[in-house]
Amino acid sequence: MFRKVLLNASRVSRVSCARVLSLPSSQNRAFSTEARRKRMDEVFDRVDVNKDGVISREEFLQAYGEPGTSSLVREIIDESGWPTCQVETSASDIIKAMSNSSVGWVVVTSSAKDLSDIQGIVTEKDIVMKALNSKMDMSTLEAKHFMTPRDKLITVCASNSVWEVTKIFIKKNIRAAPVMDDGKLIGFVSVRDAVAQLAEDHSAEMDSLSAYVNGSY
Repeated sequence: MFRKVLLNASRVSRVSCARVLSLPSSQNRAFSTEARRKRMDEVFDRVDVNKDGVISREEFLQAYGEPGTSSLVREIIDESGWPTCQVETSASDIIKAMSNSSVGWVVVTSSAKDLSDIQGIVTEKDIVMKALNSKMDMSTLEAKHFMTPRDKLITVCASNSVWEVTKIFIKKNIRAAPVMDDGKLIGFVSVRDAVAQLAEDHSAEMDSLSAYVNGSY
């Protein structure tokens, strides 16, 4: 039977689904190719609730709703620094800061001296949308006029598991999130880093799933 795992959740489906679709390599060798294929067929059929030969993102999250990795966000935080501005910084100055830093976002802080006191975030999209919908001069528009305020940001904690954060990325369709600790910004975590960590945590299982999906056994 033709089977596949939908990749609208990027590589996450391949990586995380693999943790139950295969046995540890030492145990795998004790089973014949036919036995492994049969076992994986049985588990695939259990996860494929709609019985259409496809594991959708929804079916995947339903089956693996619990954290699937012991790695924590604190292990993959990017603490290398981030571009900042203040709430009264003009849109034109923010654009310059983005250009100088080669990034598409800027953290808005209450003070230039405390880079962890986040008030919001401004993205390239925020500026473009505001410019299209405003008749004001870009030099007079300030960050507070178009930033996403702190209370509306999707944030995570350093103590969250990588798997919990990956589910947030999938459900909210975002690529990165601020990491908070005691109300302070301590860094960022990206979906790229989360997926890379999941791949490292489950490298053997990922190989088995890849072989299963591609029909290697």
